[in-house]
Amino acid sequence: MDYSGFRLVMSTSPPSVLDPATGVTTPLPGAPGGDRVNEVLRVGKFPVVLSAARCGPSCLEPSEVFVYVNTGNQPWKLGKARSVAPSADESGVWLIRDDGNDLCRLQYVSLLGAERDRGRPASCTTAVRQEVPKGLLITVNSGTATAEDVLIDPATGRAVHQFPRVLAITKDRMLLAELTEFSVLDLRNDQRMPVERPVANGTPGHVVPSRDGYQAAVLFGDPAWAGTSTQTADVWVLALDTLTWTRAPSMPIATPLNQVAIEWSEDDALVIATDVVASWRLDRPRWTIVKTPLPADRNRQVVAVPQG
Repeated sequence: MDYSGFRLVMSTSPPSVLDPATGVTTPLPGAPGGDRVNEVLRVGKFPVVLSAARCGPSCLEPSEVFVYVNTGNQPWKLGKARSVAPSADESGVWLIRDDGNDLCRLQYVSLLGAERDRGRPASCTTAVRQEVPKGLLITVNSGTATAEDVLIDPATGRAVHQFPRVLAITKDRMLLAELTEFSVLDLRNDQRMPVERPVANGTPGHVVPSRDGYQAAVLFGDPAWAGTSTQTADVWVLALDTLTWTRAPSMPIATPLNQVAIEWSEDDALVIATDVVASWRLDRPRWTIVKTPLPADRNRQVVAVPQG
C-alpha cells in the first residue's frame, strides 16, 4: 500500500506531524513549545491543536486553540478555551470560553476565527464533544464521578437526550454504553437497539466513527491480559446500520494502552498507531504495516490528514 495518502498529526510536545512513508516527524509551526499538555482533534479535513500550560501538578490553564489549514504553514488562532468540538457542518468549532472567576460561556467560532456572537453562559466543568444536526453533545461535570452526557440544542441549552455515557455520535446515531452491553440510538426516529459486546474482557476506551458515519472503531483495552502484567488492545468495528461487529486482523495486540491510537483516514482506511503505524480496510485480510519510529512522548490522540 502507498502511504503517501495520509500523514498523522500527533499530540506530542510540541505537536508534530509524521509522514509514514518516510518516517520523518516534524514539529507543527506556530505551536507553543516547552512543558505543555497538547491535544489534537479533527474538524473535517483540518487538525485542531489545543495547547495548555501547566498551573500546578494537576492544574492546567485554558488551552490555546490553533487550526491548521495546511500543516506546513502558520495556524489560525482561535484564542483560549477549556474545551473544543467540531460543528455539524465542519466549518467551525464550539468552544467553552473561560472568562475568569469561575465564569464560562459556550461560543461558536468559524475555523477562520469569526465569532457568531458572544455565546451563552455555561459551566466551566462542561466539555463539548461533537455537534450533529440534532444537537451538540456535551459532558456535564466532565472528569468527575457524576459526569453525564447530554445532547443539547446549543441555541437554547435545552436537553434533547441524556445518558450516563455516550461513546460516539454521528449524524444519525449515538453509540451508548450500558451496564453489560451497548445500544445504538437512531436519532432520526429515537429507536434504541441493544448491541452485545463482542468480547467479555477488556474495557471500551477510545471510539472513533468513520468519516461517513456508518461505522465506529472501538478499542477494548485490557491492562492485565490473562492475569498478567501485559496490556493488550483489541480493535473491533461496529456497523451502525446492521449492528454487526468485525474484528480487526491479528487482535488483540500487546501494547501500552496509553500510547495506542486509532483514527480513520480520508479514504476510509482504519489507522492504528502503536510502536508502528498500520492501515487496514475492512475488505482486506491483514494490516499494512510501516515500521516507522514514533515519538515516545505521544498520547492516544492522532489525526490523519491528506498528504500534501
